Amino acid sequence: MKKVTVVIPTYNRAQLLLKAMNSVFGQSFHDFELIVIDDGSTDNTREIVATYCPAARYFYQDHSGFSASRNNGIELARGEYISFLDDDDVLLEHTLQREVDVLDEHLDVGYIYGQAYFVDTAGRIIGLRKSATFANSCVVDGKDQIREMLYTYRVGMSGVMVRLKCFKEGNRFDERLKYIAEDFLLFVQLAKRYKVAYIAEPLVERLLHSGNQFRNPNPKQAEIAYKSILVELFEDPVLKEYLKPLKGETYFRYYKRIAGHAYGGKDMNMARCYLRKAFMVHPRSLIRPEGLDGLYTYLKSFLPDREREAIRLFKHRLLGLGSAEN
Repeated sequence: MKKVTVVIPTYNRAQLLLKAMNSVFGQSFHDFELIVIDDGSTDNTREIVATYCPAARYFYQDHSGFSASRNNGIELARGEYISFLDDDDVLLEHTLQREVDVLDEHLDVGYIYGQAYFVDTAGRIIGLRKSATFANSCVVDGKDQIREMLYTYRVGMSGVMVRLKCFKEGNRFDERLKYIAEDFLLFVQLAKRYKVAYIAEPLVERLLHSGNQFRNPNPKQAEIAYKSILVELFEDPVLKEYLKPLKGETYFRYYKRIAGHAYGGKDMNMARCYLRKAFMVHPRSLIRPEGLDGLYTYLKSFLPDREREAIRLFKHRLLGLGSAEN
């Protein structure tokens, strides 16, 4: 039995996958296995794995989404801990060792994560994702981790390490959620049962590029994802009292996110529906910037496509920006 199983789900990203795999085999920690779940790729992914990383365990499945891919990786894992890595990201050299040391020391921790560099396609570091709450490395109560996640999600998927026993208790990625918030929902579920560890140093490089799945999620997927999270949080008999003061603001924020995805997907009826819901659950938002921004989006949604696009282009020319989503 290996100490760690690293699971990489992949789909038609053979060259990026090679870099991800090399970062795993370049770890200072060596007691691991690598599982690559090919989610129905039609490129040369199989050949890349066989040629350059023959030590990896390769499995092919029909195209089902990354939640199903990760769940299959969990079923195949032989490690005590499972580390997840997206196929377009890379682990830094000591990531596995740093996380194993913490999990070995703190048996009540269910999962561990750290900071992440954002890099562009030229390999330049352009940002850093870190906790908005925890300044130093720490082990925290799961409720405190959830509280931060209500405001801003800083966990991510790549570089997270989870105890295999957490999955043996029945926890899995929700396969209805193929490309949005599947990690958020799982990590909320785990934080309800375990403590969480955070390492205040970069553990992974997160590549930002045009193919990032999270940039253009399907509005219906967003609706399922965020409503599932709200149920998980506010219908839990223990959490609902702890989080009660934050309920209105949280529902506002998540309804507004659904509306944003619907607006981006040009489903204006859905966008207006969720903006109205957002204003109803948190009326005071209308005197705050986030509420006024939502009201602006609501009014724009009544305009024809051409006028909305003209406003978008004018705004970004005025601000001196390049192309942007809204």
